[in-house]
Amino acid sequence: MKLPGLLLVFLAPHRATGLHSNFLSHNDIIEFIANGHVYLKDMLPQLREESFRVAHNYARDEASKAYERYSIEKLGCNETDMDYLTRVENGDGALALKDCFEYAKDNRHEQSKPFYQLVDLHEHSKAIAEIAMGEHIASIAADLLQVDRVRLFQTRTFRKVPQKDKTMEQIFNHATYMHTDLKMVPIDTNQFFTFWCPLRNVTAEDSVLTYARGSHRDASSKLWYGNASPRQLQGTYEPEREEEVKFWKKKQCPKEPQDPFFEFEELEEPACKIPPLHVRRGLNERFQHKLKKRRGESQRIETEYSEINGGAKDRYDIDIYDKINLGDCVAHHGWLLHGATSQRSSSGPREAIALSYVHADDYKLLSKEDREGIPFLEDGFEDEIMFWQWYYDVKDGAIIDHPKLPLVWPPQSKGMEPSVNETNECDSTDNTESLEDDMH
Repeated sequence: MKLPGLLLVFLAPHRATGLHSNFLSHNDIIEFIANGHVYLKDMLPQLREESFRVAHNYARDEASKAYERYSIEKLGCNETDMDYLTRVENGDGALALKDCFEYAKDNRHEQSKPFYQLVDLHEHSKAIAEIAMGEHIASIAADLLQVDRVRLFQTRTFRKVPQKDKTMEQIFNHATYMHTDLKMVPIDTNQFFTFWCPLRNVTAEDSVLTYARGSHRDASSKLWYGNASPRQLQGTYEPEREEEVKFWKKKQCPKEPQDPFFEFEELEEPACKIPPLHVRRGLNERFQHKLKKRRGESQRIETEYSEINGGAKDRYDIDIYDKINLGDCVAHHGWLLHGATSQRSSSGPREAIALSYVHADDYKLLSKEDREGIPFLEDGFEDEIMFWQWYYDVKDGAIIDHPKLPLVWPPQSKGMEPSVNETNECDSTDNTESLEDDMH
């Protein structure tokens, strides 16, 4: 097989295999480059250890409190007579945040429901820091990105928890519509990706991850449809944004009526259609068969599957992993469109850890005044928690050299240990009823 010349340049040999890592194969890298995602079997076997579960549960609880405090302060609820922050410290943070949102909605016209961003797990657990910043995973990251220098961008945990209360279900177990991670990252780069690793075996009975194959390489959609609403392009329309879609339809669509590229009951008029890149052979028939076998919630899950993929399912092949075992991970590119259904009530919580990496020598995004393109974080503050600790210290357009973005490859001095907020992780217990939302 003859590889493209550019790929051969990137695969300059470091060892006999030509790779930094002893874990990956060249086929893994080619699959990642071509499809935007790759399944890595048994990449992190230490996730199966009881000690990791304890460490993760503690880090998750600390990250939950951090996000609840951050969101309550951002929404201004701490300025009211109700003591929201005290409720967070007393373990009632999820309900406190729900009440805070209701207050903000009534008094400040906030519309979108918050979702939990449980970040910086490596700062709360030495065990997680050693995995996230260790030579094994860092070498894999360098090979997938095809670079010689890599930084850890973020560590997160995602947890979908079915709820009986409708509002809580929407907050803590919503379907995740098609999106790209790099749209929420203030770095000017194409070299960014995330490992998604479940913390138990997941099957088709759980929340299903979907990936729009090759969408990270689809420059034509941005070139020819770049003036359309990003939510239209990505199929991430939400019912409460109907007026926004109608605005873009009036601005962008031709006068002649066209078939909608996505369909929602709330949308009376069709939006612009983005043509498919090729003729589809039908929608993943094997998965559709699995959907039909589900009971009780099958119609809801099938409807979600159609809605979360939006226009992407008409333009790309949709890849689905209906079985991911504990210890296995899926790596996906930062520009790859992906989403997930909600979690089945009968399956209980579904939890995963995500570790994101970026080329070490890329630059902080310029301000919107100094560049063309869509504004960054135009929809609100909730993603800012992923980067606020370094964002305001680094100048616009400067290299992202900051202690909060540690260099993990090449390997640092063996005498250096990751900085962790030292606490007794062994005191943590697995609170399976805790309310934590999941973007994936």
